[in-house]
Amino acid sequence: MIELANPSLLFVGLIFLPILLKRKAAFIGYSHLQLIGEEGVSRFLPGLPKVLHALVIVLLILGLARPQWRSLVKHERFLARDIIMVMDLSYSMEGFLELKDRQKKIAVAKNAARQFIEKRENDRIGLLVFGDETFGSWPLTRDLALILKKLDRLGSTFYGGTNLVKPFVKAIAHFREMGQSTSRVLVFLSDGEAKIPKEMKERIVTEIKKMGVHLYVVGINLRKEESDLAEIVDRTEGLYIVVESTDGLNDAFGAVDRLEQSRIEVDVRGESRELYPIFVLLALGGLFAWMLLRNTLFIELC
Repeated sequence: MIELANPSLLFVGLIFLPILLKRKAAFIGYSHLQLIGEEGVSRFLPGLPKVLHALVIVLLILGLARPQWRSLVKHERFLARDIIMVMDLSYSMEGFLELKDRQKKIAVAKNAARQFIEKRENDRIGLLVFGDETFGSWPLTRDLALILKKLDRLGSTFYGGTNLVKPFVKAIAHFREMGQSTSRVLVFLSDGEAKIPKEMKERIVTEIKKMGVHLYVVGINLRKEESDLAEIVDRTEGLYIVVESTDGLNDAFGAVDRLEQSRIEVDVRGESRELYPIFVLLALGGLFAWMLLRNTLFIELC
């Protein structure tokens, strides 16, 4: 079907077309138009240049409105898991791990996330980042190449201290709003150096259980006994992974692959093709015909 990318530009025609229609054409050559008919020439021919003039304007206006051919929206069904990755971008993530190679925590977290994402196929992945506040970097999508690009850009800006409550709240809300799979996974990458109020722990645990979310916490150089995240992991029967490098992640994240996928349905819009060059070429053809008629068959018709 054909759609207009800039339909508002059609109103330009309301300015030009009335002016054209009201314009009176001058004609020199015959004192009476009846003489044309008697000589075998159509009486409608003198009005042809004006028609072409109007047609050129209409085609140009349609070209400005950018008509596009779009294939129909179709429904695609596939097996997938809904996965939200939460990345800690607080100031503490700028610190170094206690390793010989002196890697920054954010570098290890990004490497861990990349390894995980590259092993997904049909799964939908969303990306959240947090510090004092939580930001949605990208909603759930099957375009994993885009998620990897977003991931690569992280780390140039950090956002204050560590607030562990807001990312949980936002991730659960995103699952509720956009999640379609019954297999939901929340991967939380953080150095986790912050406390979670008791009442918020209860709320988070309740929501995770209610929605059937599988929680995986990747503690960047953070032992389980040192983090408030550990209690949430234990109470939701999640998995806590202590990471000092990216080498040990393969086996840990293999548990995600064993989660059963569920069938989900998404709308897929086909590719679009620009049609405005066709309208512009037709307008140029009409303009050429108008000028030809004006300067050959008639002395002055418009």
